[in-house]
This record gives sequence, C-alpha cells and structure tokens, in this order.
Amino acid sequence: MWFSNFKLIKKEKITKDVFELVFESEKDFEITPGQFITFMLPKSRLWRSYSVLSKDINWVSFLIKRLEDWRWWSKEICDLNEWEIIKWIWPAWKFIDSKKDINKLYIATWTWVVPLFFMIWDLLKSWFKKNIKLVLWNRTLKDLYYIEKLKEFKKNYSNFDYEIFLSREDNTIYNFWYVKNYVKDNYLDYDEFYICWNPNMIDEVIEILINSSISKENIFEEKY
Repeated sequence: MWFSNFKLIKKEKITKDVFELVFESEKDFEITPGQFITFMLPKSRLWRSYSVLSKDINWVSFLIKRLEDWRWWSKEICDLNEWEIIKWIWPAWKFIDSKKDINKLYIATWTWVVPLFFMIWDLLKSWFKKNIKLVLWNRTLKDLYYIEKLKEFKKNYSNFDYEIFLSREDNTIYNFWYVKNYVKDNYLDYDEFYICWNPNMIDEVIEILINSSISKENIFEEKY
C-alpha cells in the first residue's frame, strides 16, 4: 500500500465546530477535484477518508466538522496540533466533474460542500464559460463559512452564483429552508447536477430531477 506523510502547518477554527486544516506534503501528487484522501488516525489507527478542499504544489487543505459522537473520528484529526505528522493514502474516488461545457448546479450541506467547492474553483480558474451555481444548505447563520470567498467568486466571475438556505433560523439575508423547492423551480436552467448530502436528501433531489425528465447520466452524487 502506497502512503506518505502530511505535516499539519495550519489549523483554523472557522465556526464553533468546523476546522480548516492545511497540511504540507512530503511528496507532490496529482489529484482530481472531488477526490478524497484517506488518513490513518493517530490514536485509533483507523483509516478514514476526507475530501480535499484545495491543493497547491506542496500543501493540501481540508474542511472538517469536529463531532463528539456521530463520526467521532473527526475529533482525532481536528485535535491535531500544528507540526504533527499524519499518514495518508493516495487520493481516490470517482465523484469528479465531467468538465463538459454546459450549465452546472452544485448542491451541498455543511462540510459536504468541500468536493464541490474544489470542483467549482477548478472550473472558474480555467475560465469555464457556462453558468455555475452552488446551492448550500445549513442550519443557522453561525454555521456558515466561506461566504466571503463565495462573494469574491461571484464578483470576479460573472458566470458564478450561489444561493444559501438555512433550516433553523429565519432571516432577512438568506432563504429559509427548502432547497428541494429551488430544484423544482429552477432545474431547467442547468444541464448537470452534482449533489453531496446525506442519502435521504440526495434520493429526494434525484427523484425530483428524474420526475422532471432529467437523465440520470447528468446527475452525480456523493452520499455521506
């Protein structure tokens, strides 16, 4: 099994339970936006996978939600100290962008937006010309992150837009709750759909799309 070492060079807490972790890699490597890397957890010695947020020549970043009970292993990575070493396995997975020159809708919640964020940024910096939209669901305003980055994307790239939905906080800034309603009302604007969410919500969105005569080959999913 091929593996290498990461050194944690930056850790930033960006919400009450979400951390951005930046690792320096001892070896450069290729990765396709949307793929994940598998870590060997330092205490339990278990292998767990996380999607990559971004990558440069000698560093790679992740956005990880630290949970006490459900997916408890996230604590082991989020509790690493800067300069600690962690082992990892070569990137993998097939949840990647088709790169077709067509309008695309990306739908995600919480940190499951990570692979989609990487895909979107990769398309934008390559001067992709068709329309790209990200629909992001979260609970409250305090749970949101990277809003300034999304604003910057929208400012710099006229073909990018985003929509925020909150389920636990009615507000005057963003939409309240129903991502599914957005899909029902706007599916005709897009040719491909990328969904990264929990299995039940993904199945509901796919059902809406299929019932709206969207071909399954144009729907890409990643269930957590």
